[in-house]
Amino acid sequence: MFVSRIMDWYLSEVQEALESGDWTKADEIVGMIQTYQQAKGGGVDISLQRIQTELKYNRLQIFRCCKIGYLALGGLLLLFSFVLLFRQNLWLKIAVGILGVGILIVFHFHMSGMAMRWYIGGYAPWSNSYETMVYVSWATVCGGLLFARRSVVTFALATLLGGIVLFVSGLNWMDPQITPLVPVLKSPWLMFHVAVIVAAYGFFGIGCLLGLTNLSLMAVSGRKNVKVLKVRIAELSILNEMTLWLGLAFMTVGTFLGAIWANESWGRYWGWDPKETWALITVVCYAVVTHLHLFRRWNNPWLFNLSSVLAFASVLMTFFGVNYFLSGMHSYGQHDDVRGISVYLYGALAVVLVLAVFSRIKWKTVLCKETIQQRAVDYDKKTE
Repeated sequence: MFVSRIMDWYLSEVQEALESGDWTKADEIVGMIQTYQQAKGGGVDISLQRIQTELKYNRLQIFRCCKIGYLALGGLLLLFSFVLLFRQNLWLKIAVGILGVGILIVFHFHMSGMAMRWYIGGYAPWSNSYETMVYVSWATVCGGLLFARRSVVTFALATLLGGIVLFVSGLNWMDPQITPLVPVLKSPWLMFHVAVIVAAYGFFGIGCLLGLTNLSLMAVSGRKNVKVLKVRIAELSILNEMTLWLGLAFMTVGTFLGAIWANESWGRYWGWDPKETWALITVVCYAVVTHLHLFRRWNNPWLFNLSSVLAFASVLMTFFGVNYFLSGMHSYGQHDDVRGISVYLYGALAVVLVLAVFSRIKWKTVLCKETIQQRAVDYDKKTE
């Protein structure tokens, strides 16, 4: 009787409270529901502390604040870091240090939000699309912090990417609710497999942005700045290769961990499910990109950086395409409305192709010519 009638009673009191502004009776019914839950819900873990934590979590809007912080601080840091590429200034270095500290504070705030979700839900907070995007953002910024001392540009790009990923996680087709896990996800392998393989996505994302940055530097190169840009492109290309190697290592280990989890859940290690197949394709794509330097004909910065950008399409297909457009055991987002995302993908592809053409022209006409002239000068000095 209580269960069947209490909600109707509560809703009627809410309607009256909306008109009168007096919520006393509605609050009394909520207290009655709480008393009933504590008395009859012996088999259900209802923790008042977790409820208070969830209310605080919802009130703080942690990831929305982190998104704004990453985009604002990362954008300013990228601007200052590009200026530092061409001129060294004490005040710019101080500003870069202050922005770095600010990003570090936002990063820890981000981490506290993930810890709160972990405590509230009782499981690792990377079990659905929304939580995975939040974790990808965290892993990307964490990867940027690893390279912060070597390259401020890499740190800035990683921070910006973290903000963009959080922006995507806040779109309407992402569900931020904390819900119970489905049976197949109630496994310790969820924590290890998803954490490792999604961390690889973060490093691949950094590599993609570094590739775009290098292509942009090539596209704007001229006779006046060719020597400076050539050095900066070489530095960023080395960092790009380091991030791709880390991403490839994480992706390979994560794929093996996924096979172990599949054997535990479905009784087989490998079944050519679309997610499994595209994970393998991603590993192969990045294995090719990281070994291009072994072929003399293909050993040049332009091709490597362009390949690091194009290879990221396999990551997008593995993470988004399989979940939302293909049918399989991992296709848990087919009912979400993601039709508008195709416009952004085609737009991004057009930008990459235009950038590839312009950077190729400048690479052949300016940068390669400078390299040949420098080799000739070095040869003359050696012969003398």
